Amino acid sequence: METQLLAFGDLVLRVEGNGTVESERSLEVVSEANGRVVFAKNNLKDGTFVRRGEVVVQVDSRDVENDLYAMRSDFLNAVASVLPELRIDDARIYKRWFDYFNSLDINQPVPDLPEITNAQEKIKVSTKNIIGLYYAVRNQEIQLAKHTIRAPFDGYISSNGLIENSFVATGQTIFTLTDPKNLVVSVPLLVDESQWLDFSSAPRVTIHADEGSEETLVGRITRRKTQVDRNSQTLNVYVTFTNAELNPRFLPGSYVHVAIDGKTLKDVASIPRHLLDPEGYVFTMEAGKLGRQPLELAAYQGDLAIVHNTVLDETVLVTTILQKPLIGMAIRSVNMPELHDGMELAEQSDDSGSVAAGR
Repeated sequence: METQLLAFGDLVLRVEGNGTVESERSLEVVSEANGRVVFAKNNLKDGTFVRRGEVVVQVDSRDVENDLYAMRSDFLNAVASVLPELRIDDARIYKRWFDYFNSLDINQPVPDLPEITNAQEKIKVSTKNIIGLYYAVRNQEIQLAKHTIRAPFDGYISSNGLIENSFVATGQTIFTLTDPKNLVVSVPLLVDESQWLDFSSAPRVTIHADEGSEETLVGRITRRKTQVDRNSQTLNVYVTFTNAELNPRFLPGSYVHVAIDGKTLKDVASIPRHLLDPEGYVFTMEAGKLGRQPLELAAYQGDLAIVHNTVLDETVLVTTILQKPLIGMAIRSVNMPELHDGMELAEQSDDSGSVAAGR
């Protein structure tokens, strides 16, 4: 029969699962303005790449822009009209508002209003409606900005297309922007398996293109659900990783296999799971005879049972399935003949000693 020596040491538990790759950032971009499209990058064809901050769509904004210039002009006049009165009342307040007036540019966004320090200054500013005009200009600047759509992050466009001179309406979905490099996989784990993970350390994960594949990327568990799925009794963990080279085996939509590094168990050994009987015993080889030893189970890992070191050093485990085992019966290892060398020498020594005693 076959045997193996129980070898104890530190072991990192491995938790395995499967999941579908999704982009960690996917955004539906909706138009906040009405008007004619004067620019659309590559007519928003599927697969168009855009960089963060790049203009993707430009809607005709001439009417909004003209209204904005008119409002800025009115605001500029209001500030100018209050300066003579402030100059008479308080030189320091006048200096502050004069500097602000000089900073105004009809072609640039309005800067923040100077701080109002007393009631008299507040009355004079309010009389000229400076505060109301200021916020009217700011609102119009916001409306103008809505006519230009910029990419909020690097990504690829998914769209039915949008050509120049077409018309868009407020609330219309224009395209979807997807980041194919920063990805996440949702992996359902059994509750017992989740207990083998140390979530405080963001467990390391190896993502395989498929089970057994050597094509891998590395990620981390960054978050988990705190509610068990009622039907499957599983707990979802989320693995984030980066596909910087855009490997097609890991693009969004791919089905992947993951191997998660769990907690490290000290002074344990792994044995085939079927060798451990329901009562926690295994068959051993002890001085050429069949023995039976209890083992303390630490965890199951697939087809393996992880056991604590509760037996003597160099305990020999019987790995052959026995049909009718009888404790104490003579057995012989076919794959570890060295186990019998010492026994044979001992038997020869005993035989020699018996002959000598007989003489």
